[in-house]
Amino acid sequence: MAVNLDSLKTQYLQHDVSTQLGRLVENLTQIKVLAQAGTEEQLTQDLIRESQFFIEWVVPNLNLDTTLELATELVELQRQLSRWKLHWSTLWLSPSDRLQIAVDAQEWGDRLELGFASPNDLQARA
Repeated sequence: MAVNLDSLKTQYLQHDVSTQLGRLVENLTQIKVLAQAGTEEQLTQDLIRESQFFIEWVVPNLNLDTTLELATELVELQRQLSRWKLHWSTLWLSPSDRLQIAVDAQEWGDRLELGFASPNDLQARA
């Protein structure tokens, strides 16, 4: 990734959690589109890594008393992103695996968007 991580982290953490999660959802949307098209492999890998950084940076700032479910979801997403990275060389070559990445990225984005409304909404779903 050709981005200065210190600068990216500083910019990312200047926003509230909702905006930070929005950036993560935007990355997942881009991953979905690129995986469906089978284009921009390196950009897709960079977006996956950037998303991992976003999760690493946002989770410590969550109030676990009110957003434990969201934190748990983010940890699970981090694991999914790591699995993609671990098996990337074979996943990207397979159209069916890329389609599954696209489906998974969409599902993760949808799940995270549910957590945007308010901590009370998250607790109500538990």
